[in-house]
Amino acid sequence: MTIRTRTVEYTHQDVVLEGYLAWDDAHSGPRPCVIISHAFRGREAFECQRAEDLAALGYVGFALDLYGKGVLAETTEEASALMSGFMEDRPLLQSRLLAAVDVAREQPEVDAENLAAMGYCFGGLCVLDMARINAPLAGVVSFHGLLVGPGNTAGTRISPRVLA
Repeated sequence: MTIRTRTVEYTHQDVVLEGYLAWDDAHSGPRPCVIISHAFRGREAFECQRAEDLAALGYVGFALDLYGKGVLAETTEEASALMSGFMEDRPLLQSRLLAAVDVAREQPEVDAENLAAMGYCFGGLCVLDMARINAPLAGVVSFHGLLVGPGNTAGTRISPRVLA
């Protein structure tokens, strides 16, 4: 068993983003993928380690990027400012999340029909929004996620399973 990793560059609305993909090369063929949505500071070592942990369990882990390649808040104030733009424009957030799902599905290691998502705090809100917009996921897990509804999904029947 060898955990392999690579960064995956993608764009959304002219913003260059960089996700982190991890998989175990002992498994051949596409495997189920778990997308990890980052907390309010941005994609950092914690989310990348979760991707590697999931790879060790036989999944593909994909730590998405919402803010942009190399963007990581240094202070709580910076993190709040980065997050607030998405909190104020939930359709933009949802569109960026779908872009991450799409790029994960395109990876050759990933079974494009077998995905789930997880996130912590702001990332927990993100995966709940993924469920609210019926992203093509089997389920989402929100760890101490923010529960503020987006206001644009009222009346939508949620298809993915949700654990919060």
